[in-house]
Amino acid sequence: MMAGTDPQKQLLTLIRDFATEKSQGERRIVGLKKRIQELRSELDLANAELEDTKRLKETAEQDLKGYEVELARNEASIQTLEVRISLIQDEILIAGSDLEALKTSEFEEKIASLGEELQRRCICPSCHVDNAQALNEILQASDRN
Repeated sequence: MMAGTDPQKQLLTLIRDFATEKSQGERRIVGLKKRIQELRSELDLANAELEDTKRLKETAEQDLKGYEVELARNEASIQTLEVRISLIQDEILIAGSDLEALKTSEFEEKIASLGEELQRRCICPSCHVDNAQALNEILQASDRN
């Protein structure tokens, strides 16, 4: 009987070992399927984040191009305004010179007019003697004495 039980025992052990291995294999398969599912979810998430990041990058690049265009326009505008300011400053200098020349001319005209008036007033209306000349002669005579 011993000999009969021994192969039975071996068969039962083999069946148990097979069942245990099968069970472990099934658990490993279930575990691997679960891990694959988790990795697919992570992959989907990573792909979604990648797409979002690509869109953000594209938007940032478009914004940058817009800012570069705006910067170029502003630089051109600054150059135009600098030229305009320079021209206005030149015009101001010319106008200032013209104003000074005009003031000088008006001043010279006033002085000439006053000179003529003084000469006219120095001549005596009744005897037509040049009083300035007569005064000068008197002053020279007094200096000699």
